[in-house]
Amino acid sequence: MFRNQVSRRAGRLLAALTTLALVAACSSEGSGDDSTYLVGFPALESGPAAFAGVPIVKGAKLAAKEINDTGYLGAGKKVRLDVKDIKGDPAQAISLYRQYVADGASGVLCCGLSSEAGAIAPLIKQNRVPAIVTSAVAPGLASPPYLYRPVILPSAKGGLYDQFVDKIAKAEKYRTAVLVVTGDNDGMVADGQVWKAALERNGVRVLKTVRTNAADTNFTSPATETASAAPDVVISSQLGTPSALLAKSLRERGYTKRILSSYGVDSQELFKSSGGGLAGTTFFATFHAGFGGDAAGKFVQAYKAEYGAEPDMYGAQGYTAMYLLAQGLKDAGSKEAQDVATALSKITSQDTVYGKLSYQGGQASMTSPPVYLEWQKDGTLKEWTG
Repeated sequence: MFRNQVSRRAGRLLAALTTLALVAACSSEGSGDDSTYLVGFPALESGPAAFAGVPIVKGAKLAAKEINDTGYLGAGKKVRLDVKDIKGDPAQAISLYRQYVADGASGVLCCGLSSEAGAIAPLIKQNRVPAIVTSAVAPGLASPPYLYRPVILPSAKGGLYDQFVDKIAKAEKYRTAVLVVTGDNDGMVADGQVWKAALERNGVRVLKTVRTNAADTNFTSPATETASAAPDVVISSQLGTPSALLAKSLRERGYTKRILSSYGVDSQELFKSSGGGLAGTTFFATFHAGFGGDAAGKFVQAYKAEYGAEPDMYGAQGYTAMYLLAQGLKDAGSKEAQDVATALSKITSQDTVYGKLSYQGGQASMTSPPVYLEWQKDGTLKEWTG
């Protein structure tokens, strides 16, 4: 009997040890060994923002591949980029961020949309796993040591909107404008205010502001209201898809004059969805294939080799975000999230496909001017030079 009891106890002990080993194996599967850095990425691979989210993911994956292939993090050290689709749902972003934290992620790429950023920014600060913003432009989002944004904010004082309006309003001699704003998106509302101030500073009278919603798919009413005002120019302070749909509806109602927008319309997919309505739309871009220095050229070649197509602005954003986090990982020399956050807080500049970025308060800025581009009727882009 004693021998049987010992045997049963030994069996239970072995079973317990086996269970613990399996649990440990499952836990280490997420974070990897000491030479593997887990980077989580709640991404926008489907839904209305997929036109931007998909190339952002492609850019980030390309950067991760280069980082691993070149030994950027040091001998034997690699990054594992774990991409999961949130389908445009902020609740999914929250859930995934929490999972990445539990899995021992060293950092996260996040925040394709301002709504997503607003949902998980408080969690990022609370859980202290640093995040790099890929494209969200909500005001005041960057917050070291846990939240950083390599995205250039067009609405900064003296920034891209101001430069753009100063140049094009004078060259085209606009007198009147209608401003169309995505009214339920804080970033677009804030941008609209900057557009309006820049126009008025240049002597352009804003006849009216037309409000839309991010989920709108029928732009008959705002397009009719805008076209009936007969402005010299229309400003679309909206996300990419609404801008394309507005342009389509405006052209259907006979409005043939120029539309001004941001780099949100820099997408062949959006041009197609506009039915060619984006032709005559002019915007600025901090990156565009065919422009820029050596770093931009090498990125374009690598992207084409990997995906068979040239990258757009969004591909560049994903690529840049991944490299910023990698710089923090490298400088930290550790996979611990707090060490990575501390290292990121010390980064003051970054060499990128846009040129050199400077960081203050976790927010990137650049001094080199953007390129001004205009959609043509055949779906190509031509530089606008005034």
